[in-house]
Amino acid sequence: MNKSFFKDLTIKYEKYKWWLWFFIGLLVVVLFLLPYYVLRENAYFMIHDELDDGIFKFVLYAKNFGVNGNFIPEFMGGQNRSSITVSAFWGILIYKLFEPYTAYAIMLTVVVLTGYIGLFLLGREVSDNAFASFAAASLFSYLPFKSMFGLNIVGFPLLIWILINLSRRKIKDSAVYYIALVFYATGITLAWGGYMSIGFLTLAIIIFAFFKRKLRLNLTNLVIADALLIVIQVITSWDLIASTFGPNAVVSHREELILNSRADLFNLFKEMMYVGGSHSECCSKVIALSAPVMIVLVPVLLHFLNKDKIAKAAIIKKKYAIMCIFYASCVLNSLFTCFYCSVPVVGLRQNIGGIFKTFQINRIYWMMPACFMCVMITEIAILLDIAQIFLDKAVFKKARFLSVFPALIALLLILVYSKNVYLSSPIYHNLRLMVFPNTYHVDSWRKYYAEDLFDEIEKTIGREKSDYKVACIGVNSSVALFNGFYTVDGYSTDYPLSYKHSFRKVIEKELDKDEGLKGYFDNWGNRCYLYTAALGNDFDIYRGEGVDIAPDWNTAELKKLGTDYILSGVNIENADVLGLKLLNEEPLIKDEDSYAIRIYEIVGE
Repeated sequence: MNKSFFKDLTIKYEKYKWWLWFFIGLLVVVLFLLPYYVLRENAYFMIHDELDDGIFKFVLYAKNFGVNGNFIPEFMGGQNRSSITVSAFWGILIYKLFEPYTAYAIMLTVVVLTGYIGLFLLGREVSDNAFASFAAASLFSYLPFKSMFGLNIVGFPLLIWILINLSRRKIKDSAVYYIALVFYATGITLAWGGYMSIGFLTLAIIIFAFFKRKLRLNLTNLVIADALLIVIQVITSWDLIASTFGPNAVVSHREELILNSRADLFNLFKEMMYVGGSHSECCSKVIALSAPVMIVLVPVLLHFLNKDKIAKAAIIKKKYAIMCIFYASCVLNSLFTCFYCSVPVVGLRQNIGGIFKTFQINRIYWMMPACFMCVMITEIAILLDIAQIFLDKAVFKKARFLSVFPALIALLLILVYSKNVYLSSPIYHNLRLMVFPNTYHVDSWRKYYAEDLFDEIEKTIGREKSDYKVACIGVNSSVALFNGFYTVDGYSTDYPLSYKHSFRKVIEKELDKDEGLKGYFDNWGNRCYLYTAALGNDFDIYRGEGVDIAPDWNTAELKKLGTDYILSGVNIENADVLGLKLLNEEPLIKDEDSYAIRIYEIVGE
């Protein structure tokens, strides 16, 4: 009876294992998302490129979408919409329909679930092991990717899964995959994931065309998919294309960009393999080190399995080949990044100029997290296959205990990687916030955007926000923009060079005091801020820091840019000399973590 029970249980598991592990994985993903629905604005948030960049741009883009044409009046004195890069077209619609925090939570949920589902589905294509797909897909959803990047990083597993299935089916049977492709294509942008996806697919089509008869792929479907990607990317990124190549294109501030090279290429290679690239950190060290060991040892094992005519050897061989392909792609990606960032190549790019200088083609490393996860899936699957072989009485009757070792190695791989992901993931902070809400303090939406405080600022000024412009010091301009203020400063990857030069006149004397700060603005300049040598790149000054500054700003030039007020998180000691009038005797403060805002009106010397 017991044998019959376990036999039935095994049969049912084999039948429903993919659904079982899929729903267990969904519960794991829900745990990651839960704090953002329970703690809401008090949850932990990454500031860099999330709160200080992506979110306020979605808010501004959505606010002006369908209203002001391609003009954003609030941003940097009023700029073309191309100065604000957003990652996903459907993200604009979400922010258009909902309040900012609700929109953020919805978009985060969509992005995280897409990453999980896409990798789980891809795992089914590269392996027959549901548990391996569950483990990798769950961990993938916990990686510290930012929702502001949409599907540009987390969407690659979904794209590969879509293309695999399109290549196997007739056009009439492919509707669901084309719908998924449209969802993916409207969740990326041409300058980020778009060019990678189009380039990857175009290259694949060219290669597959030479092996069409042998591979028996539906290249027509892939060509249609490529065309669809191109059309959608051109439509959704038209502002960027027109501003760069159109007849009314303006000279971008990126023309003055001075590229940084890397001489320590071996360290850069290790960094790419062990950690990941910028914005695509995937904690991959344990995978990067374990995979070469398996690449060397598995062929030795396969030799003996083939010698003993063990049927499962063919299955392992297939997974081994897939593992090698994905691992090789990570190695080649890292080597290309080293090449692209090397001293001679950077020098050549700098001399050629134009798009050769500014276009970061090396960001194809955004595909590496998906590739490393596929390596992990195949690693786990191969190890568990080996364990199963040792468990087979007919093969190794007297050595079944050996099955423990590959199973333990697979478990160790998962545990080590889980630890690394946990320590780098937002869940690390959010779980502590939920357990110790009164004693654990981290950056949060409420603290950073300080909406109640900026309501007080609006009341103190007492004018319609559209009637005046502000500049910020000690509080990021993204905070003011998020709260509906019109700023003359801002963070943009593409704005007119003429505006950079005009703004530089305001901060010129402060830049001359600090060569590092001067180089930061002159050679890069994406952060067009009201710099001071005293604060440097410290953009967020909270109440407890009590900082006093005496900057050498040219407030006359600041006034020419349309500035009426300076919102300051610090005390400006020489306000009278600068022609600034303090509107509030006491700084505006909401709580112990809040900014202490002083409002200075520019009245002239």
